[in-house]
Amino acid sequence: MTVSKAFWKIVLKNISTIIMYTVILVSFGTVSAQGNTSTVEFEAVEPSIVVFNHDEEEGITKNLVEYLDKNAEIKTGFSDDDKLKDALFYEEVVLVVDIPENYNKDYLAGKNPEISTRSSAGYRAELAKVMLRRYLSVAQSYSTLGLDASEMTEKINAALESSAKVEVLSKVDSSKYAKASAYFSFANYAILACVITIICLIMSSFNRMEIRKRNLVSSVAISKMNRILLRNSCLYAFGVWLMYMIFGYLVAGGDILFSNYGILFAVNSFIFCIVATTIAYLISQLVQGRNAVNGIMNVVALGSSFLCGAFVPLEFLPESVKFVAHALPSFYYIDSNYKIQALEGFSLGEMAPVLINMGIMLGFAILFVILANIIAKKKQRVA
Repeated sequence: MTVSKAFWKIVLKNISTIIMYTVILVSFGTVSAQGNTSTVEFEAVEPSIVVFNHDEEEGITKNLVEYLDKNAEIKTGFSDDDKLKDALFYEEVVLVVDIPENYNKDYLAGKNPEISTRSSAGYRAELAKVMLRRYLSVAQSYSTLGLDASEMTEKINAALESSAKVEVLSKVDSSKYAKASAYFSFANYAILACVITIICLIMSSFNRMEIRKRNLVSSVAISKMNRILLRNSCLYAFGVWLMYMIFGYLVAGGDILFSNYGILFAVNSFIFCIVATTIAYLISQLVQGRNAVNGIMNVVALGSSFLCGAFVPLEFLPESVKFVAHALPSFYYIDSNYKIQALEGFSLGEMAPVLINMGIMLGFAILFVILANIIAKKKQRVA
């Protein structure tokens, strides 16, 4: 009981820190959510796309480019990658199609080469991707028949022209899910900062030499004290998560958070809170003192937020940055938020990427606990 009282006394003493990070989350999270809102209206215009064709203009490659030109507005003059990223961000272009070298030959040889794409957010980008997938799906159905290029393109064009015209009578309003995704992605910084700062300060207080000596001669066993601290740390992290869920309700709307999408956002953020708690547990074994804790927290919270897409959407980060970000749990948390926003259904297959990311985050949590316990045992031996 004395340990628990001391724990929550330190929490109350640092309540201003909790309030500060909460205000930051609500303020910037709201701005970020509003910035990700897109008006859902039908526009009778062709989507603007960019096509980078690295193959020769013949056969399937030529036919694909002609199909895209017929059904979309192909824009040129984007040799600069930064300029292209800006165009995607402002939705001047909604889809970028990269046709690889030797695509025609490889396709006719049955190798099924892949076409890479990049897209902006919003329904126009989704419609452009559906258009591309429609062509590739029809082409795939004829790729195993042993036809030459002329016969195959003839059959593809005939199939595409005879396809039934489908009108979209209703669709998911992705703008409201974009709000939730932006809020929870920005929460990466607030969760890490709030959980790491407070838990590390508490643990460092109990790890001070004079306090440790006093605890060694007390009636409470060290193992029991550590269990009490861990239990209260988990309760504190749960309280932080619950508080941010309530503010998420206010920012994104209750109809979102109580939907299937909202449940996934909540579960994803809860798992990340567990990860943040284990990170705090690990850091508390490495450093002591408020200045050291604040320094490490800023590196972890700000660094992971910048690298993993909390402040800037993942699709606009350089590939080198995203490659490094894969080593951080924040990447999988934020990536899951974007994947949840883009879900069109809730079957196990459709949710698999999200569930995999959650599993990876739990793996990070287990790793951090193991490392913290190893460090703690070594410190006990030294002591």
